[in-house]
Amino acid sequence: MSDDKRDPLLEALRELPTLASSDAAAEARHQRQARAAYARAFEARPGFAVSAGRAVVPLVLAGVVGIYLSWAIAAATALVH
Repeated sequence: MSDDKRDPLLEALRELPTLASSDAAAEARHQRQARAAYARAFEARPGFAVSAGRAVVPLVLAGVVGIYLSWAIAAATALVH
């Protein structure tokens, strides 16, 4: 492994500004933007089509798994007999 003092990636990381030295106004702006994005993501109520679409995927997946299991059991039974 290389020496930590000569690693160029670690030196580049050391040159990055720390959180303590960042601008307070910029930090507040980032927090407001993050809170607004979080609120937008969870406040919008999806329509019926979107809700139905979310329910269809697990139902189809469960159906496919059920069909596959019935086929696998029938195939295994046919091989045994």
